[in-house]
Amino acid sequence: MKIIAVALLLIISAFVVGCAPKLTEEQALTESQAISDFIYNSSVKSQKAWQKIQQSHNLPVNRTINTIFLPPTKKVGNQNKRLVLLNPRASLRWLRAYGFKINITSYAIMISLKKGNSHGKSYRSRPIKYSKVDDPQYLQIGHSKIRMTGFTRWNDDVIWITDQYDKIRVLTYE
Repeated sequence: MKIIAVALLLIISAFVVGCAPKLTEEQALTESQAISDFIYNSSVKSQKAWQKIQQSHNLPVNRTINTIFLPPTKKVGNQNKRLVLLNPRASLRWLRAYGFKINITSYAIMISLKKGNSHGKSYRSRPIKYSKVDDPQYLQIGHSKIRMTGFTRWNDDVIWITDQYDKIRVLTYE
């Protein structure tokens, strides 16, 4: 009787797992393209805003806009990998594995990196604040809505955004 119950349970669980919604390749590419467009548009908007500030204060204005373009797919080795936005826990694990030291307090996040004889670089987030989730500036990624409140490009390898809860979200290719 126990064997039949276990077999029946395994069959039902296999059916449930098989019917669970899976991210199709088309949906994954659409999400990657949305992330790419979001970063590109945000970098253009922030640079144009900075140009307006420079102009209003009679400072010399750099007219060239250095846009940040992250392709939705990238060839890494012999595989095509897509751009993904990691969740906050995976992002912290990823940064720590890369060699960053992270200090999270109740008011800010401090991140530093020191390798070899080079001087350490550091990043400090703005004071933590919360934003409305129904804001039209939000990007729908899967089942969550993300609003980018900050963007950091450490070098060509390490790029992260800060979401509406000031959580760090790493952008990487997987």
